[in-house]
Parts: sequence; structure tokens; C-alpha cells
Amino acid sequence: MVHSIEWSNVDSLLQFQGKIYVPWNLELHRHIVSLYHDTKITGHPGQWKTLELVSQNYWWPQMSQYIGQYVSMCDLCLRTKPMQHSPVGKLHPLPVPETWWDTLSTDFMVELPKSSRHNAVMIVVDLVSKRAHFIPTHITVTIEGAAKLFLHYVWKLHGLPR
Repeated sequence: MVHSIEWSNVDSLLQFQGKIYVPWNLELHRHIVSLYHDTKITGHPGQWKTLELVSQNYWWPQMSQYIGQYVSMCDLCLRTKPMQHSPVGKLHPLPVPETWWDTLSTDFMVELPKSSRHNAVMIVVDLVSKRAHFIPTHITVTIEGAAKLFLHYVWKLHGLPR
């Protein structure tokens, strides 16, 4: 039996200030926090509400820090909850390019049905005229290979962009 005002032993459970003491076990901590944070009933309540819910029944050293870290890494919360900060400022438009094939964008369309040996397309678009080159390639193309495709299909026709 533990002899202290704050510590007690009730039904073979060690308690600290009337709350079940949870030993240092990361898997057990994760399981307890997930019961109070990840369930549909609680609905991912955030750091402070999760701490309040867990601390009604349990206690372990640095519990607040662990719960804060757990909630800050929750994938669903990161994807669905709005950021709680002030607006970052006004958006400013990019300057409009003056000549054709001076400013370009490049993207890849991948995992297309295989045709001969190609299963991807490298797309190079001129931002002024919106004209594009669609270059057949494969999903394993390296940066060096993409540079060679650009050189062969775009640069030889339009020169070096800005």
C-alpha cells in the first residue's frame, strides 16, 4: 500500500489524486487517448477537451504534453479542422508574362493505360498563349530524362524560357 495523501490503492489499482495511475507505456497511453479523441461520440474534440476528458479518470506524468502531441499529429484533425490563425494577408497576382514561351508550367499525367512503352505524359504549357506540348514518357522517368524531353520537344522549338 502506498502511504501518501495523494496516492492510494483502491481495488488493486494505484491512484493519484483519485485518478487511475497509468504506468509509462506508450501503447497504453495511445490507446487511452484514442478512446477519448478518435471515437465518433467524442468527435475529435481538440487538445484541451481531450485532456479534460482523459484527466477525469486517468493520470500519468507529462500527460498534457503527450495529449497535445497526439492531437497535433491526428491526420483527420489536420485535414478537416480549420487553421486557427489570423489571415496571412492579401493575395497579389503574378505578373503577366510579356512574350510567348517565356514562362512555362510543367506537369505529369501518370498511370495511364500502357500504349507501346509509354504510360505517362509530360505536359508543358505556355502561360501566355495556353498552348501546350504533350510529350509521351513513362512513370519511371528521372529528372535528367525529363530535362532531355524538355530539350528535345520544347527548347528546340521555342528557345530557353525566362
